[in-house]
Amino acid sequence: PKVAMCLSNLAGIYQVNEKNIEALDCLQKALSIRQHHLPADHPDMADTHNNIGILYWSLDKADTALEHYNLSVKIKQKCLPANHPDIAMTLSNMSLIYEQKGEFNQALLHLQ
Repeated sequence: PKVAMCLSNLAGIYQVNEKNIEALDCLQKALSIRQHHLPADHPDMADTHNNIGILYWSLDKADTALEHYNLSVKIKQKCLPANHPDIAMTLSNMSLIYEQKGEFNQALLHLQ
């Protein structure tokens, strides 16, 4: 779906300009489109969830960010090799959130 791709690109522009609410709105619309047109384990779904996680984290909504990061990791683990850097990056982001929340065992678990 090209509209979803355009919305994701627009979200990136908003994010660079520190308009995170607008970026999040675009990504949520892109996610909705992708959910209707792509399989649940499509790589674009993983990327969208990851980017939504990044924005929620920047908006100090750590638990919601973790929900989207978890969805992203589950999809990435299905469609990417186990040692792929995209999986590692998302797990690293999750560990930073857990560290920020003072949940150090969870942070360490996501880094292993």
